[in-house]
Amino acid sequence: MSSLGSTKKFYQSKTFWVNILSAVGLVVQTQTGFIIDLSIQAIGLTVVNTGLRLITKEGLEA
Repeated sequence: MSSLGSTKKFYQSKTFWVNILSAVGLVVQTQTGFIIDLSIQAIGLTVVNTGLRLITKEGLEA
């Protein structure tokens, strides 16, 4: 049991899906040639992950 109380499966995590979409976005960029500057991508992903972490109420199951 997590110190936050309840837990959920990893695939129910918004952070997991945001990071999967990020990986898909990287693949799309390499295939299409439409490249977003890496520093912009890193900052954006950091902000989104931090925001999701701040609103997270559940831990993940081990």
